[in-house]
Amino acid sequence: MKILMTLIVSMLMMTISWHCLAFDTTNSVPVIENVKWLLGTWEMRTSNGSTYETWELKTLTELSGKSYAVKGADTVVSETVRITEENGKLYYVPMVSDQNNGDAVVFEASFISRSKFIVENPQHDFPKVISYTRIGLDQLVAEISGPSEDGQVNYQTFPMKRIPDAVSRNIELVQDIFRFFNEHNWEQMAGLYANPAEFKDPAYGIETVIQSTQEIIKKYREMNDTSADIQDKILTIYPSGEKHVIVEFMSSGTTKDGSNWSLPLVTIFTIENNRIVKDFTYYDK
Repeated sequence: MKILMTLIVSMLMMTISWHCLAFDTTNSVPVIENVKWLLGTWEMRTSNGSTYETWELKTLTELSGKSYAVKGADTVVSETVRITEENGKLYYVPMVSDQNNGDAVVFEASFISRSKFIVENPQHDFPKVISYTRIGLDQLVAEISGPSEDGQVNYQTFPMKRIPDAVSRNIELVQDIFRFFNEHNWEQMAGLYANPAEFKDPAYGIETVIQSTQEIIKKYREMNDTSADIQDKILTIYPSGEKHVIVEFMSSGTTKDGSNWSLPLVTIFTIENNRIVKDFTYYDK
């Protein structure tokens, strides 16, 4: 009997310990510590391209997040979120500009562990439940659920993979290249390249060409002279590893004789130390 009682007490203590770990509102460790594994940038790839979630630490008790997609040279934010701890409770507060009159909606955590948390708002139409589940070090699955029009429960899942901070910075760098190009700000654009940088372009033949910052500026000024309204429109942009970004884009403009032209291109950028060291462009001449 004594052995049996000892086993029961041990199991009870393990259950209590697990509960305190999963939803810690009593000890000195803030509840929000259990969700800080979200910090960083996460990517979800779809047939229509990639979407991203980025989480930052705003204060010791608040995370700030946003969901966005890269559209051309622009970053289009679809949702902003706050995860905050107040009086030992965790709240997930999303805001979508074209929903709920742009007002934030408050979800309260119903379950928290070191690898998963669930938040709920029974009064919200859809979703009523949101969860994040960590899978290993660099993957997660977000899920939203709620009633559908036919009365059934509708589940939507969003698998994501963590991308290194360097990859996110590389995408922003390449977006800046195209932004300065379309502004015809050749000095600012050239300043984002290493000095010198390596180029490959069918116009140069089959060999690569090394160009200094001043040579890059001169090249694009001459291009601008032949087509004063030249513009590049990004069609697809996606990272490849931690040093490369691949961009499919359409270049267009008007020649001096008034003829309109357009040309599809692909460029592979190689980035080191937040500067472009290689710019390899491919197109049909």
